[in-house]
Amino acid sequence: MPVEGPSAAFRLWQIQNGSSFHGCIQNLYINNELQDFTKTQMKPGVVPGCEPCRKIYCLHGICQPDGAQGPVCHCQPGWSGPHCDQVAANPCQGSKCVHGKCIPSVGQTYHCECSEGYHGTLCNQQGELFNPCRRLSCKHGRCQISDTGDAYCHCESGYTGELCDAESECRGEPMRDFYQVQRGYAICQTTRTVSWVECSGACDAGACCASQRMKRRKYTFECSDGTSFSEEVEKTIKCGCAGCM
Repeated sequence: MPVEGPSAAFRLWQIQNGSSFHGCIQNLYINNELQDFTKTQMKPGVVPGCEPCRKIYCLHGICQPDGAQGPVCHCQPGWSGPHCDQVAANPCQGSKCVHGKCIPSVGQTYHCECSEGYHGTLCNQQGELFNPCRRLSCKHGRCQISDTGDAYCHCESGYTGELCDAESECRGEPMRDFYQVQRGYAICQTTRTVSWVECSGACDAGACCASQRMKRRKYTFECSDGTSFSEEVEKTIKCGCAGCM
């Protein structure tokens, strides 16, 4: 190639090539002479230098550009190999559990089981993990954490109060289900659902929460032996406090 070849090639490249190449050009030699691209006119979208991680492809991981031997792949749990493209025989291989042991999980992943005195996803946080529920004792219910991080008691049916330690007032809880009876060895069930209220709650001493008003309605039953019949069903529609039976 003539001596003037390199400069002529640069001029041609600057004029005719604006977007046909995508990638990184590094250490280009013409006639055994290293070309200095910093002296060329940069087209839009062209920047000087080459990012180290463009040389390596990590399938299941991310590239670490400043490794001891140049750019290396930092693999996700369950993957290994120079390009993170090989399934690891042990998901705990290369785990990041700092103060604890790695426990393999389903799907080539793992979780960290922390040593005493440490917590966090990677067991890298020291000190006792604060649990608001430790200060709250729910008598008839269980402690839950609100969206704001506050602890509160979620009471069982029939109980109320901040600690679920008080019985609810007598009330009727709406119910809706199929009604069943047994005739001989056959189980018979209504063809449509039945609505009623179930009485629960507390009353004054000497009184019990019970049905105060009943209603009868005819329903059709179908039985497991193939027979059917129609019969009135008595159901509670109102609850209240009354003398205990």
